[in-house]
Amino acid sequence: MRIKSLPLGLGVLLALLLVLASFWFLSPDSSYEETAFVFNHEGQPIKGKLIKPLGSKIGPIDCVVMVHGDGAMTYDAHGYFAPYFSFFTQRNICVLSWDKPGVVGAQGNWLNYSMADRATLVGSAVQALRRHPQLDVGRVGLMGFSQAGWVMPKINPREQNISFYIFVSPAVNWMRQSSYMSELRRGAEPQPIEEKRADRALDQLLLRGASYDAFLSLATEEASIDASWFSKERWAFVAENARSDLSEDLKQLRHKPVLLLTGARDGQVDATETMAVFSDILGDQLTAHIFETAGHSMIGVDERKPMDDGDGLWLLLQVMLQGQDAFVPGYWAAIDDFIAAQKFD
Repeated sequence: MRIKSLPLGLGVLLALLLVLASFWFLSPDSSYEETAFVFNHEGQPIKGKLIKPLGSKIGPIDCVVMVHGDGAMTYDAHGYFAPYFSFFTQRNICVLSWDKPGVVGAQGNWLNYSMADRATLVGSAVQALRRHPQLDVGRVGLMGFSQAGWVMPKINPREQNISFYIFVSPAVNWMRQSSYMSELRRGAEPQPIEEKRADRALDQLLLRGASYDAFLSLATEEASIDASWFSKERWAFVAENARSDLSEDLKQLRHKPVLLLTGARDGQVDATETMAVFSDILGDQLTAHIFETAGHSMIGVDERKPMDDGDGLWLLLQVMLQGQDAFVPGYWAAIDDFIAAQKFD
């Protein structure tokens, strides 16, 4: 399979399992309160949560806006974000996050959004946060995961008054990410010539934004291509975004502090390429860490391979049971040092 959504966007069954498990396990890091936060984006209500420290705080409060990766994400990424909520609120920083359009009954469909559309939505969220009547907002930063790497650089730091950016496991180029995952799945086995030809044909369909019917026709002609790889909506989403490359957009962040966090055992993203491109473009503005035992989600893994749904479920259970301790050593310290350098209160 050439391009696959990341397993953090699991289906209804996983969400139900996690909700059920929450009756037996309490988050080990809970130290915050959540309130409903609804904002308007191009005439559509977007439902989210504002996560705030317990107790009152005098004066402006700094905030982090979370930017999801791929998949049908809830505001808390099916529980993955809970340790982040705790981490920031323990430092008197509020967090804003929301359900993607079409998720848990929300209006719209996240698959209809290009990366530019997603960036505009984040901008609407930042503006709504600053207008919150009961919140004196200070500095605002963005923290994004995986696919958010193609979203956040499109958000102009001057227009939106963004103080800093934190990237977790971003890829540079959409199609190269796809090839990287495909190569890892094959392992040492050489790719048959017929399969190479079929892959090139599929790539060309995506890059020219071909119709779903064109994909189905190719799947009929090529034995190595499975029509079940893409639903009609997923095909349209990937075809819309297949040319994504963050290199040019990243240049507008040259005068803002940027933190890059990657894992050497990431099976979704080529961390070496990501590190090289970010370093080349951002120079001294970049603070970067590569964690030797970390996979795509900054949790330790035994080998570098693309995640499947089983890996995603295991990851979320670790987060539920261990909270911040589920992540690789040094991860939270790297974020803490970066935040402290921004002179947050």
